[in-house]
Amino acid sequence: MSEDLFEKTYKTELFIMKRAVMKSANSIVRDFGELERLQVSRKGVCNFITSADIRAEEQIIHELKKSGLDYNILSEESGFIKSEKKNCEYTWVIDPIDGTNNFRRGIPYFCISIALTKNDEPVAAVCLDPVRNDLFKSAVNTGSYVDGRNRMRVTSRISLAESVIAIHNNNEKIYSKLNTGNCIIRRTGSVSLDLSYLAAGKYDAVIIDNVQWWDIASGLIIIKEAGGFVEFSKNGSGYNLRGACTRRLLNVVKEL
Repeated sequence: MSEDLFEKTYKTELFIMKRAVMKSANSIVRDFGELERLQVSRKGVCNFITSADIRAEEQIIHELKKSGLDYNILSEESGFIKSEKKNCEYTWVIDPIDGTNNFRRGIPYFCISIALTKNDEPVAAVCLDPVRNDLFKSAVNTGSYVDGRNRMRVTSRISLAESVIAIHNNNEKIYSKLNTGNCIIRRTGSVSLDLSYLAAGKYDAVIIDNVQWWDIASGLIIIKEAGGFVEFSKNGSGYNLRGACTRRLLNVVKEL
């Protein structure tokens, strides 16, 4: 029988991704601690963060390549690295530090994410919050989990009232409608972590505009496998995304 999305559990790939993010987390947490003590110019801080980002990415790519699985790689800093396999269907999608502005300011809300896509469809993913050591992971038809054992499920809210909405958007009309809808707005600065929090039931919906594929790839599968609903579309050079715990709430946020 031919392999398709419903026949493969991606256990090996999940193990490889977990090992890669855990190893890169060591240097990221160390750099985060150094940054809090760093007394340099703004340019010096930016250079330090860029170096931390590149170093983390290099560690992740090294671990993925060391696994022997010759897949394509798409990463924020390195771009697209083509597999030596002819017509390879799989791609590792990497964001070494999602939430760099938080990282730069010493705010402990950022993550490391890796998704595995098959023909551009996310089929497995991990997202690690290295500060809290929360590891979110998922693969098709296996559910979504945090810290390996605890299965995640989205909430069941159907309206804006008392919902917690994470937003990455500067549209004043949307903000105004959310405020009149009596919901709680969170603007945190880390897309992948917000998507994982939706899957974990911490948020009820997300509104995200003008982000890149590596920002959302891991969250797509993590939310879907936790029972949530996500729709996204290309917007010029980026993506817009709406996600929610229920179909009814998704329809509400899409109309904002």
